[in-house]
Amino acid sequence: MVVFIELRLFRNSMIETYQINQLKQLGHEVQIWYLGDLFGVSGSFITSAPAIKEYAVVVKSFKSLKEKVKGLEKNTIIFSQLGLFYYYPVLYKMVKSREDLIWVGRVTKSVPLKADNRDSALKAMIGTILHFKLYKPLRNVFLYAYQKVVRKYGKALGVQAYQPDFLMASNFSVVPAYIPKEKVVVTHTDDYNIHLLNIESQLEEELKDAIVFLDQMIFHHPDLKELITEPVDVDKYYRDLNIVLDQVSKMYGKPVIIAGHPESEKYPDYVAKFEGKRFIVGESLSLVKYSFLVLTHFSTAVNFAVIYDKPLIMLESNSFDSIERVKRSIRSMASELKVPTINIEKPVYTHLDIDALAGYKGYKSKYIKSEGTPEELSYPYVVNYISKKEEYS
Repeated sequence: MVVFIELRLFRNSMIETYQINQLKQLGHEVQIWYLGDLFGVSGSFITSAPAIKEYAVVVKSFKSLKEKVKGLEKNTIIFSQLGLFYYYPVLYKMVKSREDLIWVGRVTKSVPLKADNRDSALKAMIGTILHFKLYKPLRNVFLYAYQKVVRKYGKALGVQAYQPDFLMASNFSVVPAYIPKEKVVVTHTDDYNIHLLNIESQLEEELKDAIVFLDQMIFHHPDLKELITEPVDVDKYYRDLNIVLDQVSKMYGKPVIIAGHPESEKYPDYVAKFEGKRFIVGESLSLVKYSFLVLTHFSTAVNFAVIYDKPLIMLESNSFDSIERVKRSIRSMASELKVPTINIEKPVYTHLDIDALAGYKGYKSKYIKSEGTPEELSYPYVVNYISKKEEYS
């Protein structure tokens, strides 16, 4: 059996992200355990993702979690973000109460954001505790603080921190120093997996060679709108955004298509914000693959632009002045990719060089696919790797 542990959102796209169909073809039963209600960090989004409903298991109490762990078959492989068991070490203790279960932590290399020097380490830790509600239950916060110290000083003290049985990493550079190399399996990112799953993908001719805007619904998305600390004129933001999209369309003589965010389906009137432009959800990869030019703020789907060598422009906005994470993300990604930016309130178009792809090769190697990793889907590859290793151990 293969189990994925999730804390935040359920999405139909998890069928592709976790390669569920391919795992089933290999004979594995698949479940996705949702723990958002258990820790009170998010409500259940299961009803908005019907495609994965048959795999979803909602866990609402520690008693229920304990029973489900107890009922797992021997050598069940459990995937989670590495940070999930860092933030909630009570989960580690419950899952690893059975030594025959195999925990695989996942970690990917992200574009580094410039640190905010105004925050002390203690303040940052307190902020993390409050944001992720690490005090539910109370013993978790003590375990969290203790493990944080052990990860930093444990080697000198002769104490070992909690660690996964295997680490699924997108790049060796993101592997924590305390995790032995023999536990590491290097694969590529989810976006490269989606590329592999859609190598034969096609697109209607009328949608090809367009300017594609990768929308993120920054002022509506549940994970982003909570970062807003000051009032924002959202209507003005969309007016300014449309002006820039229309001007870029006029400059290159190409239509603009909006690659809609999956969350937009929950807002029936959202499409109207883009003033008659084609708005398509669920086709981001194909739209980018066959595009003329890609625009976005800082969508992770820029990885598709890198994979398919498509020119890219990052859009900034004064509306993000109070959203530090968004501002820093845009500037950091633009710097890493070596692509131009436009401020939608004060646009300057003369500097645009959409043929410059100089930063793509290095970016791809660091953040998408390391050189030498297999052209295989990550999760079946890791499951097969572990199964063979366990068979001969």
